[in-house]
Amino acid sequence: MKRIGFMFLMIIFLISCNQETVTNKENDNQISSVENNVNEKNENALNHEDNTQEEIIENEMNEDPEEQVVTPEETIEEVIDFTGIYQEHHVNEAGQIMILMYHDLKEKPGTYATTIELFKKDLERLYEEGYRTISMSDLIHNDIHVPLGTTPVVLTFDDATLSNFYYDEAGEISKDSVVGILDEFYRNHEDFGRNAIFYVYGQNPFREKDLLQEKLSYLIENGYEIGNHSWDHEKLNTLDETGLLKAIGKEHGFIKEAANYEMQHVSLPYGIKPSESLFSFVFDGTYEGVTYHNVSAVNVGWNPVKSPIHANFNPQSLNRITCGEDQFELNYWLDYFKDHPEKRYYSDGDAETNVIPSVEMENISDAFIDKITIYDKEEQ
Repeated sequence: MKRIGFMFLMIIFLISCNQETVTNKENDNQISSVENNVNEKNENALNHEDNTQEEIIENEMNEDPEEQVVTPEETIEEVIDFTGIYQEHHVNEAGQIMILMYHDLKEKPGTYATTIELFKKDLERLYEEGYRTISMSDLIHNDIHVPLGTTPVVLTFDDATLSNFYYDEAGEISKDSVVGILDEFYRNHEDFGRNAIFYVYGQNPFREKDLLQEKLSYLIENGYEIGNHSWDHEKLNTLDETGLLKAIGKEHGFIKEAANYEMQHVSLPYGIKPSESLFSFVFDGTYEGVTYHNVSAVNVGWNPVKSPIHANFNPQSLNRITCGEDQFELNYWLDYFKDHPEKRYYSDGDAETNVIPSVEMENISDAFIDKITIYDKEEQ
């Protein structure tokens, strides 16, 4: 009986242990399942965060720049006060321009001559007072490239004498010649420009015939211009049509053959015009198969010319100012423009635009009337 009771107790104990083992396994499985769920959620959360960051970056990259938020600092644009600039620099591209006339460099100044020292002095004063050289073609075509607040000036030399261009004993361009002086001044003042026109006549310009082609080539290659001063320095009012065609056409053909250069500008010998009925032959004609076309003619004169945008600008009759200190000569006009800056051409610094004070509007040529920028001058 005792044996049966002992066995019964053993059976109950084994059953209890088995149930506990099953319970523990279930609990372990439940804990493992929970841990797996938690890890899966964490991993999903991390993956979602990574995806979200990538999406944000991608969205920012694809975002329209115009729709992005701009800070106030980025919206600030520099505003240029052009009116103030024009007023400060007296900009007036309808003002007057001087065309200066020189001939010889001699030991003593004369009617058309000046000395080496006086010529250098002229250049220094022009530079210091804000004048900058342009070519005759620049003037005629209103292609004026000079800095803001400066004034264009045209240098002309008639007759092509030896003093205009010759070589020294070392075979170099003489520093005492016009070309040598202009070259040297340009090296020291590049913003002054290196522009001038030499009006030539006859078969021996610059009086060194063996060096003619060399001299002409040098002038052309270095930005100088060559103009027509007739074949024999004739008084054009004494010539008939045939004589006039020869005077202009023969010199044109000579320079064309010597330098492959088409002259476009004329200086009237002695400043004398032909008769009105023949005047057109100064500009267009044909002589011995050579056709010429000139766009300007200069006189002797005594006063500045109008701006090329002015209604009264006449390229076929341009007065010049002689060098010197007498009335209506160079220094007279330099003093005049110091006292009357409102009469002087002052550049806006841009050859593509034409800027004038509003008071000049009535003086503008119809060809430029739609291309003008106007401003009000500061009240005095």
